Amino acid sequence: MAFGGGMMARARTLNMEYNRKERRVSDVAILKRLWRYIRPYRRRLSLIVGAVVISSLCSTLTPYLHGIAIDQIIGTGDVAGFLWWTPLFLGVAAVILVTQYLQQYLMAYIGEHVVWRLRCDMVERLQVLSLRYFAEGETGQVMSRVTNDAEVVRMFFRMGITTIIADIVSIAGAVVLMIYLSPQLSLVSLATIPVILVITFVLGAYSRKAYRRTRRTIATVTSLTQEGVAGMRVIQSFAKEEGALQAFEAAQEENVQANLHATKVSLSYRPFVGSARIVGTIIILWVAALLYESGTLTVATQLGVLVAFLEYQMQLFRPLMTLSEVYVQYQSAMAALERLFDLMDTRVEVTERPPPDIVELPPFHHAIHFDHVTFGYDPAVPVIHDVSFTIPHNQRVALVGPTGAGKSTLINLLCRFYDPLRGRITIDGHDLRDVSLASLRSQIGIVLQDSFLFNTTVRENIRYGRPTATDAEVIAAATAVGAHEFILRLPQGYDSLISEGAANISLGQRQLISFARALLMNPRILILDEATSSVDPYTELIIQTALQKLLQDRTAIIIAHRLSTVRSADKIVVLDKGQIVEEGPHRQLLAANGLYSLLYRSQLRDDLTLEPPVASLHQS
Repeated sequence: MAFGGGMMARARTLNMEYNRKERRVSDVAILKRLWRYIRPYRRRLSLIVGAVVISSLCSTLTPYLHGIAIDQIIGTGDVAGFLWWTPLFLGVAAVILVTQYLQQYLMAYIGEHVVWRLRCDMVERLQVLSLRYFAEGETGQVMSRVTNDAEVVRMFFRMGITTIIADIVSIAGAVVLMIYLSPQLSLVSLATIPVILVITFVLGAYSRKAYRRTRRTIATVTSLTQEGVAGMRVIQSFAKEEGALQAFEAAQEENVQANLHATKVSLSYRPFVGSARIVGTIIILWVAALLYESGTLTVATQLGVLVAFLEYQMQLFRPLMTLSEVYVQYQSAMAALERLFDLMDTRVEVTERPPPDIVELPPFHHAIHFDHVTFGYDPAVPVIHDVSFTIPHNQRVALVGPTGAGKSTLINLLCRFYDPLRGRITIDGHDLRDVSLASLRSQIGIVLQDSFLFNTTVRENIRYGRPTATDAEVIAAATAVGAHEFILRLPQGYDSLISEGAANISLGQRQLISFARALLMNPRILILDEATSSVDPYTELIIQTALQKLLQDRTAIIIAHRLSTVRSADKIVVLDKGQIVEEGPHRQLLAANGLYSLLYRSQLRDDLTLEPPVASLHQS
């Protein structure tokens, strides 16, 4: 119950946070920006407008043709009039069908391509954002913007834009023909329009706020869904399925309530318009009766006019009702576009210098130097304090220290996932802020404690860092690190598909594939971040053998809590609370009896304690 309560509180916190961060952007600014995506398809958009106008005018002409049929053909008994009226009516109907199909298909075409471009731009933005954005953000929230919010925009293109154009043209055409048929009845019928417009804009403000809430709540649902799937093993192992379900139900309930509130706001418009239409019809018939009594309107010659006028009155109010629904859809799309553009506008912390100031980093061959580097994920709370040390070419340097000492942070800075607050990092004298990210990262290979494998074949995972590698080179890399044999035992060998999260292979096998990927990339600088800490001793022995091949003739930076794995390093840098407290080779640091010696002897004692007595082994 505590778990469920905590998760529900977290869901509420997410919504509150998004309430606080939410921007207020004018519709004009959003539409101007959206136009950049529509502009490449302006010719098709012109065809759509033309098709909509023709279709709407033909639809507007239909009641007029009905009036002619009643007054001039049926009323006068001129049956021969059907000879020209019937093909004309059928022709108008055919034009309506063709133009409606054309406008719907072209708008779907534009909508699909605009949303495709929006999604590509969002993912492109995600590629250049710093790790801080992903560390502080919610994966599900990002996914919701790329999927749910983009889908809202797509549906607005498919259904909303053509409806707006068609309804505006229909209303304008209906008004013109109503005035042409009967100015007196038109004035009466149009008297309710200003009231409807005021109600539309008042309810529009409320609906925009309501649909903002629906976008936030569905993002929370997506976030909790993603988290629940990714953490299912933990949820089940702690028997917290009920708590996770309660948290999801709470988020889902809030989303349901948000949607119901938005629906209530949007549907409240329909009764107003419906009531206005009924009142308008009653007034029209009442005025028509007065005109009939005064002799202005006669049944013999103008019954068709009255019927046509009533149809136009329906045609006038029907678009007003659909416009209200489209206006709500428009508000939802604007709320979604706000979130999409907000993602695209997220500030990129790590940027490259513009040409010609940027340079390509030459192949590394001298030294990496940390020069008085200070850094904090929160600038007010530094986690690295004035750190300076050098990593010579082709040397193995280990970074060790207690948890939270700053080891991985230094690696993040070297890969330029973040920039130092003070000081600088250089490779062969080049400040990392002056070189292109591609030329820097192409020379660095990273193997993490829990390396990520993609949901594709083993072959494609190995050649990920070097897509042009041949099959022979892929096999050679896998063989060199000891992965070839187990790969061949997989159902399809190198063509076996790695499942999502690499759940269909062991952790050790995952690491060996990661080593093969790093070896095939042939980086000049290799970073091993706890690469062997989560595997069993037998797998570690295989990996250590693979490492000898991987580290050969290469500059290596090794992060390890298990200090027995770094004894052969050329230099060991000992960190504590973001500062270097010791530096030197293994034997020198042991003799110094400092922090390294304390950590090493403590681990050695713990390892010996964990080993079972020889006697007990014989007895078993």
